[in-house]
Amino acid sequence: MPTMSGDAKAALKELAQALRDLHRSLVEATRREYEKEWGPVNDAGQLLQLLTRHPKFCWLHQLSEFIVDVDELLDQETVLEPEMRMIFTQAKALITPSVSDITEFSQRYVDLLQQDPALVMAHANVRRVLSGA
Repeated sequence: MPTMSGDAKAALKELAQALRDLHRSLVEATRREYEKEWGPVNDAGQLLQLLTRHPKFCWLHQLSEFIVDVDELLDQETVLEPEMRMIFTQAKALITPSVSDITEFSQRYVDLLQQDPALVMAHANVRRVLSGA
């Protein structure tokens, strides 16, 4: 029988925070690219519109939706160890793309990792959390 574990929920919370930090770094990197072409993004409302509707930002939806899934699991009273492991496996696949399964997300992610030291740090933090489980 699967065990219920406060440790599983704590590990999932740590992953969720690391993924949010990674997402923030990806948004900022994409925002800088957008601003080079289109000019400054002046406020949070404009950024939200871009995040939800502009093609330059649509590749981030995969990570955004994954974070929502993690948050929904965290909203449950308990998190089972197998559920936590499944989320960790999915997170590893998302940030470590396989050569045979290149997606828009994985291509943009790898490209930005080559250009942005802050993103590299956020990526390393997610990898650290994932290796702890």
